[in-house]
Amino acid sequence: MAGLQADQLNSEFLKNFIPETIYLVDGDIAAPAPALPQETEAAVVAPVAAAAPTATVKPTEALVANEEAPVPPAQHKPKPTPTLPKLPKDEAAKAPGKYKTIGENKKGVVILVTLPEEQFIKLPQLEFLNKILGAIGLQPTDVAYLNNVSGAIAKFEDMQQELQVNYIISFASRLDTDLPHDKFTLYNPVLVGSVPVLFSQSLAMLEHDVEHKKQLWGALQKIFNR
Repeated sequence: MAGLQADQLNSEFLKNFIPETIYLVDGDIAAPAPALPQETEAAVVAPVAAAAPTATVKPTEALVANEEAPVPPAQHKPKPTPTLPKLPKDEAAKAPGKYKTIGENKKGVVILVTLPEEQFIKLPQLEFLNKILGAIGLQPTDVAYLNNVSGAIAKFEDMQQELQVNYIISFASRLDTDLPHDKFTLYNPVLVGSVPVLFSQSLAMLEHDVEHKKQLWGALQKIFNR
């Protein structure tokens, strides 16, 4: 089939959109666009006329509306209360403070007593005790005064957790340990591990008893090589 000519193509193309007859005029003047039929104009204008007018809201009405529906305040989640970490059972049992202790303990000599608080505080100034320490070459700053305030049996292992223990001199205060050792008796030094332990009568009794003073002096010489 022979192809359509250019004039025939343009004519067939325009028939699809413009049903009226088109007359071509010579020259550069363009033909005016055909007027739309009345039905077409009504169809175009009708939707515009049917559009609903935009509703206007007075400022007073808007204010009332906002008052009736207040914006709920922002809700803040409560912060979790920080909790302190719990100590393991072993550490809690070894917590310092089980025994009342005073003194600098420069040489790790523990003076173990069981006394009322007011008497215990005065121990570093007690003249009789300072004479005993001076006889074996010690100063009050060389020792730790430990008061078994509960009156219970002091535990050797607990004492080692709280302070340096190189020697123990107990004046009428009890001591216990899980380590093997010889029987504790008065004025007889006993090794607990590598720590010499010496038991004596109370300071109050020793001060007025010459015989017990002699026995204490002999035991101290064995420990401190004097």
